[in-house]
Amino acid sequence: MKQDSGSNKGVSPLLSPHDITRLLQIPVSQCISDEYPWISNDEALIDKHLNDVCAHVIQQTHTQSRIEWDHYGSGYASFVDAWFYKNTPDFNAKHPIRYGEEHTGLTVLLSRLSPYFVLMESEKRWDVHGGGAGESPELGKVDRFDTPVVEALSQQVQVVLEKCGLIRVYKEQLVSPLPTSIHLQTLFTESGFTQFDALFYWED
Repeated sequence: MKQDSGSNKGVSPLLSPHDITRLLQIPVSQCISDEYPWISNDEALIDKHLNDVCAHVIQQTHTQSRIEWDHYGSGYASFVDAWFYKNTPDFNAKHPIRYGEEHTGLTVLLSRLSPYFVLMESEKRWDVHGGGAGESPELGKVDRFDTPVVEALSQQVQVVLEKCGLIRVYKEQLVSPLPTSIHLQTLFTESGFTQFDALFYWED
């Protein structure tokens, strides 16, 4: 049975109207935190910090990773898509590909515009030539885990991230709809935009 480890019923929406305006500001999104390095609004500096954080996660949890730093190859992603797994049988996908590798693991979306992050389970696969594919992040997957070892890993990773000053947010904090006047150019959602889409979007 799927488990939702972050059930926080009755919580208030995470983002204020002012936050949403800054996150979606055109032509350049603005960070919504007064904490360093986000207050700098310097993407290179923020990415360096998140790189250091991910290295710390790998070291502390003894995991391997596949991390998307390059905005999925084009456009702009408001977050870093970090995926952690262990090369052990309990992280193998249920129906692995014949040639190459396929694992289940932990996706951590690390906001570039705030210290917030979300956790979800996902699978990735790659072939012997290096080409690969994975699941796109979406609101419905946040806090949901099918695999006990991934849920256990999520708890370990959360501890490390919070020690680095990052803040976990939960699905219930991100489900509030955005005003209908707002239309995001995100490739993850076509309509019915929520606060998740304001914080974690990819426009190409």
